[in-house]
Amino acid sequence: MNAAAQDPALLARVEKAFRRAFGPRVAFHERLDRSSEARWTSLKHVELLIALEVEFGVRFDGTDATDLTSVERILERLAARLAVAQ
Repeated sequence: MNAAAQDPALLARVEKAFRRAFGPRVAFHERLDRSSEARWTSLKHVELLIALEVEFGVRFDGTDATDLTSVERILERLAARLAVAQ
């Protein structure tokens, strides 16, 4: 588990955005990835990225959309972006 996944505040905010996109039907956990969850469709992926942008006040580009295919990668990317912003 990476250091970003161990930040409870960051994890809680990612889960909040995840819940906006997926609701309660998908179990949220740090090891969740797009390939193992059938409900993480391309449409839901876009909804998740938008929810993350709103929650964290960041913008994602096409590379991010391609790379952010797991909760772990999302946490890593957000931790890096938030560290730069401080």
